[in-house]
Amino acid sequence: MKARFRFTHLGILGTALALLALVACGGSTQTTSAPPPTPPGPTPPPVAYNPLNPTKLEQFGTPLVEIPIAPKNASSPNAYTINVRQGTWDFGLRDRYGKTLLNPHTGNPIVTKTWGYDINGAFLGIYGATVEATKGTPLQMTFINNLRDEVNGQMGTGPFLTKHLLEMDYTLDGTDLGEPDCRITTHLHGGNIPYTSDGHPDAWATNDPAVQAKWVKDPDPSIGFPGRTASHALPTYSYPNSQEACTLWFHDHSMGVTRLNAYAGVAAFYVIKDSAVEESGALANLPKGRYANPAVPSLQSDEFDLPIVIQDKAFNEDGSLVFPTFVNLGTYTYNALHDSNGNALASIRPEMWGNVITVNGKAWPYKNVKTQLYRLRLLNGSDSRMYNLWLQDADTGEIITPERAHHVAPTLTWPIVQIGADQGYRDAAIDVATGPGPEGLLLVNGARADILIDFAHPVLRGRNLVLRNDCPAPFSGDFSQMSVDDTTLDPKTTGVVMLFKVSSTSGTPSPLLAEAGPSTSLRTSLVPYGDYPNLTPTRHAGPRLVDMQERKDTVNAFLDPTSGMVTFRTILLLNNKMFRAPISEKPELDSVEEWIFINATPDVHPMHIHLTRFEVIEKGYVDTRLEDAYTPADGVSLPRVDPMALVPNAEPGDPPHTARPGSLYAVSPAEMKVWKDMVAVPPSAEPLGSGAPVKFPGYVKVRARFDRLGAYMWHCHILSHEENEMMRSFLVVPAGSGN
Repeated sequence: MKARFRFTHLGILGTALALLALVACGGSTQTTSAPPPTPPGPTPPPVAYNPLNPTKLEQFGTPLVEIPIAPKNASSPNAYTINVRQGTWDFGLRDRYGKTLLNPHTGNPIVTKTWGYDINGAFLGIYGATVEATKGTPLQMTFINNLRDEVNGQMGTGPFLTKHLLEMDYTLDGTDLGEPDCRITTHLHGGNIPYTSDGHPDAWATNDPAVQAKWVKDPDPSIGFPGRTASHALPTYSYPNSQEACTLWFHDHSMGVTRLNAYAGVAAFYVIKDSAVEESGALANLPKGRYANPAVPSLQSDEFDLPIVIQDKAFNEDGSLVFPTFVNLGTYTYNALHDSNGNALASIRPEMWGNVITVNGKAWPYKNVKTQLYRLRLLNGSDSRMYNLWLQDADTGEIITPERAHHVAPTLTWPIVQIGADQGYRDAAIDVATGPGPEGLLLVNGARADILIDFAHPVLRGRNLVLRNDCPAPFSGDFSQMSVDDTTLDPKTTGVVMLFKVSSTSGTPSPLLAEAGPSTSLRTSLVPYGDYPNLTPTRHAGPRLVDMQERKDTVNAFLDPTSGMVTFRTILLLNNKMFRAPISEKPELDSVEEWIFINATPDVHPMHIHLTRFEVIEKGYVDTRLEDAYTPADGVSLPRVDPMALVPNAEPGDPPHTARPGSLYAVSPAEMKVWKDMVAVPPSAEPLGSGAPVKFPGYVKVRARFDRLGAYMWHCHILSHEENEMMRSFLVVPAGSGN
């Protein structure tokens, strides 16, 4: 969405606002058998803190935390018990001189409360240790909601938490019927798993069994709802691990609080390994070396194989986490709405832009690296921010490019390659992060990129290398300076990710990347993909059309601090339907379908389909100059598009197959010959310089096989969009009963 918002404190609204004529209508369609909730007691007034100024913080003063490998259960190695707990975490917030910040109200060092996963007794304080799985060996996962307050300074030992760590919006589906704040359900992102283990957003467990008992809900096979039990533990999930070796992650997926729980730290890596593939050919020579984790010596890490999660955060001056909100003004009087205790009601923002970049839970950390090959499993865990990654010399400002690398070492190849994506290995490695803008490595929300960096290459060794980000926020596919809003992308803060300190000016480049040509070269042979596309559609009705739209919320409004005007909240819809509208997508079991995502909004949406892995077949735009080219979904009828109006591999208004390198309107090399579960759908746009009065929606065509019965989700992975209705269910049905 194009509206930009500063992190401005909304206090007394002292300006008379223009009246907008509107009849307020609508509301949630959610139904439940739960009784009306007991009204909460009086809420004490919050302590007023100022926001933490990111420009006054030290960068590259805190070492990167290496996320350890989760311990196995000695008596049952294929079973994991995972408690969601509250803890504390040091984000490495220091002043520019390296001094620990103090809470201005107490004078003590700042303490940040966080939530995270305690996995088989290993609790880091935020996120969770990495679960390692083996292809073909199922794991049983028991998730327990153990969110408790502190007693005598000991976190997680006190009474059950009743309020969320972050500010709630009680107008959202999933929060508007008095549901408990502290709820969990778990989604293995990218997992091919039974629907009963997929983490249905309504199949949650709160921490207090007495409260949970009031919210029991029976299963409903007609919509694939697995039910809600009386326990504060989720039913034991089964993860078959039947898919290829890949880097997955799991995170909370509770309706109405997904964005808050993931932001608070309820997320962890899940890596599936396959010795039959990874111990042969070029993969057998990937960097290895297990050792005691530097931060938690009782646990193990791979020294040269590093899981890396990037999240942007915002903090108060006392170090507490902030998930910024607006004040909900309603749409009748435009006065602030209040709860029964007189507290102003918060409203979700269109997107969340943090102003501090954290990597593995540390603000702008550094990593000392040896002059050798490293593997980085990159994950974008941010709510709304996308990243476009490349390297720059911290001391000279020189951008590291292939041209510079060739000048330094003419006989060597580029030292940064991508070997895998969301759902596993590529057929062959490709060069990535070759420069800013279209040459960067684009990482959309929820996506993973498995990359190798050879720090022994002469263009890298002996340098201090800044990992940079120049992706505008929100992202429309345009990297030009005109598209950058300095309130959401500042090259000195959110344009910086972390620092690599390369230890030596000497070293031998890895033979895997040094030259192209040998039979073991990653660039020539990795994991055979077979024919591309690998899948053949079987749906008799042809491609399934789905579109994404923005609609005005007629019930909720907020003050836009940049304009001083009241603005209607925006609802983001799929097929012009809210989450609880009847399911309209019913693939048949073992069918292969083409889905065409049509984006009629001005920004990129990273789309995720649960259960499946898919091939990205085609990208382009819809030429709406043609008669009856595109009819958007209207909430009853699904969208329609004339196949002749789909212009592949081209910028809006251009002829087919003319897209420039790096264009979002063309399938990128990083999306070809590799299985994906995330795809960036290009936005609606006008042809540059044409003055055309029409918009040309962007589109993406993917192919997927639906091989398990039951209900799963498809949604935008900008979590603030997902929470604002940009999520729908699909139902895999027996052969012959689909649509």
